[in-house]
Amino acid sequence: MEEKLSLWQRIMADTPSFFKKAQVLGAGVVTLAFSLTKIGIVPSGISAIATAIGATIAAVSQFAVKQVEPNATVSDKIEPDTLQTTNQ
Repeated sequence: MEEKLSLWQRIMADTPSFFKKAQVLGAGVVTLAFSLTKIGIVPSGISAIATAIGATIAAVSQFAVKQVEPNATVSDKIEPDTLQTTNQ
């Protein structure tokens, strides 16, 4: 059975590249919505919705964790030829 990660372990774990890009996208949406509201181009209601969506994208993508092979050992990753020469 797979071990469950705590909240802190999920936050500190390595994030897949797709979700790193999603974090940047979410932060960009929040920044854009906030900026457009401050200069008066977009109504505050639309900006609030865009800010909530961007923040949600950024927060959810932070909790994605790279999957690792559960039973992989160092000797599994070494090529068989290399393993044989070191054992002789």
